[in-house]
Amino acid sequence: MKKIILISGIKGFLASHLFSLLKDDFIVFGIGRKTELWNGVQVFSSTDLNAISIQPDFLVLCHAAVSSGQISVDKEQLFEVNVSLTEQLIKKFSSTKIVYISTCSVYDLKTDLINEESPINPQSQYATSKYLAEQIVLETSNATIIRLSSLYGIGMKENTIIPNYIQQAIGNQVITVWGKGQRQQNYIYVEDACQYIILAIQNFDSVKNKVLLGVSKEEYSNIDLAKIIAEYTSATIEFVNEDTASSFHYNNQKTCELIRWQPQTNFKEAIIKYIQWKKEQF
Repeated sequence: MKKIILISGIKGFLASHLFSLLKDDFIVFGIGRKTELWNGVQVFSSTDLNAISIQPDFLVLCHAAVSSGQISVDKEQLFEVNVSLTEQLIKKFSSTKIVYISTCSVYDLKTDLINEESPINPQSQYATSKYLAEQIVLETSNATIIRLSSLYGIGMKENTIIPNYIQQAIGNQVITVWGKGQRQQNYIYVEDACQYIILAIQNFDSVKNKVLLGVSKEEYSNIDLAKIIAEYTSATIEFVNEDTASSFHYNNQKTCELIRWQPQTNFKEAIIKYIQWKKEQF
């Protein structure tokens, strides 16, 4: 008999991709902003959890209020969605196995090489809210946390650096890079991130009550990214202002060994695929 998975934030970027990978092997339900039927899936409203009568085998918590780029979410909304809703779901499904999706931005910026046990110092109110939610989740003693780095892929937020560079390249034939473009970032392709979740579900007894680090094997600088995009759009690169943002480096060998995760996606090929998709939107 197929197991039942309930995914919160099911229509979001990560969760919608996860659904497409799980739908053949599991019975999937979702939680969203309203009660509806979406892609053949029953979605329950997050404002009426009492109406949910199913008892899932796994609860994958992907919901999140996020401030990014020029989009700002106030502190009250961050805590209402990221902390309060998480707590309500935990109480509702207290006997369910839980996979909670968190963020690498909970780690201390001053850490040279971040691993699963690196010091915590949330970098924003968003990160603080996610870390508080982590503590609520781990109190169940029947959950695992997956901290993800920067997600990318078709459907990603338009106000982040990859779509921003590509938008500039296609629209203006110029990519403006801050500073010398040396800041490095860890990007993880959305389907590779989904594999962390799937492997955590498949190996739940091994990951229960643990924090996993869901990152890519390599970091790329802003100029690396700009050059890939420029090559396939014939755009030029211009350097402007200064960039004082920190670079991030990770070692998640412990996580990879625990669930036997291996990256499936080539960064350059994925960026080219996104460029091709984006050109079709023009």
